Amino acid sequence: MELRNYNKYRLRFKDKEISSIEMDGQEINRFVDPDNQSKRPKLYIIKSGSEVIYIGQTTQSMRTRIRYGLKAEGETGYYGYKWKDLVEVEVLVWCFPNKSVEYVEAIEGELVFLFRKRTGRWPRYQMEIHFHNAFENEIEVAEAILKESCE
Repeated sequence: MELRNYNKYRLRFKDKEISSIEMDGQEINRFVDPDNQSKRPKLYIIKSGSEVIYIGQTTQSMRTRIRYGLKAEGETGYYGYKWKDLVEVEVLVWCFPNKSVEYVEAIEGELVFLFRKRTGRWPRYQMEIHFHNAFENEIEVAEAILKESCE
């Protein structure tokens, strides 16, 4: 199975805010559709250099999700991303517009597990994963995403 339907960004941060977003070596003003849309299930991988450091899922726009993870300081019990002090990351985003949140969470869980199985360790800044069963191809989708994200 090949997906090849992801968007790849380079984000730079300053003072826990996004200072620039690049796609294909060009600076852009925002994440592109459908990544900047809310209520659309997305799976995303954060890389530092060639290292996968975090795998997550969201239905928020990517800008909102990243901003929240950078800014959170524990007021609501959430302290934000453990990687939020980095100055630059690569973000890979897969959108699943016609799938349920649970389906994307199942892919997230399988992908994190496959990453551990392949490397012998969890992604460095992984905080949680979700588990769901009973979907027909989440393992195959996770395997395809792992292959594409580690190229």
